[in-house]
Amino acid sequence: MFPVSLTPGCLSRERDLQVISPGEGGIEIFDIAVVSSSRVLVTEYTNSTVRLLDSQGGKVVSKLPLSSRPIRVCLLRDGRAAVTLLDQKRIQFIRVDGDTLSLDESIDVNGDVIGIAVSNNHLILSYNYTGRLEKITMEGRVTHQLHKHTAGRELFKYPEFITSSHDGNIFITDHGTNTISQLDQNLQVVQTFTSPMLKFPVGIVTVSNTQLLVAGNDSHNILMLDTTTGSMTSLLKQTEGIQDPFALGWCPVSRKLYVGFGGKNTTINVYSSK
Repeated sequence: MFPVSLTPGCLSRERDLQVISPGEGGIEIFDIAVVSSSRVLVTEYTNSTVRLLDSQGGKVVSKLPLSSRPIRVCLLRDGRAAVTLLDQKRIQFIRVDGDTLSLDESIDVNGDVIGIAVSNNHLILSYNYTGRLEKITMEGRVTHQLHKHTAGRELFKYPEFITSSHDGNIFITDHGTNTISQLDQNLQVVQTFTSPMLKFPVGIVTVSNTQLLVAGNDSHNILMLDTTTGSMTSLLKQTEGIQDPFALGWCPVSRKLYVGFGGKNTTINVYSSK
C-alpha cells in the first residue's frame, strides 16, 4: 500500500462519475468498491444490480442483475466480489473479469446480513438491527460471533459498514452510538473512537494501517481517523460538496476518494489528493 498523508485541504474535487446509463433516472448507490485505478464497482439498490464504472471515462461499462436488492460489497483476492443480499439472507459472489460481471456461487447466512468485509481470507458480517457480528469462512461456516450485549453492556446498536486493514484489524461504524470500533481477528473490541464532529457514521475505508476515512451522514463531512491517537480531522465538508455522504471508496494507486450519497442520485463525487 502506498504511503499516504491526508491533511485538510489535500483533496480537490474532480469530474463526477456517472452511475446511470443513458435514459435512466436517479438510483440509490448503497456501497462502493474500487477494483482498479480505472474501474469502480457499486451496489445499486433501486433496480437490484451491481454496476462496473469506468472512473476515467466517467460511464457505466457493465451491469449485472441480481435476484434481490444488494446492500454492501467487498473485493476478494481471487478476482471476485462478495455482495450482501439482505432480503434473501444470502451472500452472492460475483466474478469481475475485465469489463464483464458474472454470477458465481452464493451462500446462505444466519439472518438479515448488511455489512461485509474480507480479512485473512474470511468474511466479516454485520446483521440488520441485531448488533450481531460474525466471522465466517468463504463456504459459510461461522468461526466467531459477537453479540451486541456482552459482559453486561451494549457494545453496538446499528453496526453496518465494515473495513479491514492489512495488519488484520477490523473497523465498524455504528450510527446508533456515533462510534467506530476496532476489533481483532477474534472479534474482540480493541478500542472505540468518537468525536463531536461525527454524527451518524456510515461508509468507512482504510487508507493505511493507521488511517481511515469515514462518512458522517448527519454531520455532512468526511473525517480522517488516526487510530494511533484517536483523533479525527475533517477533510471534506458541505462547502466541498458533501451533503448526506453515505458510501466511500478509496483507490491507493490513483489516491482518489469516491463518495456516494443517500437517496437517488446520478453521479458519485470524486476527489483526488495532492
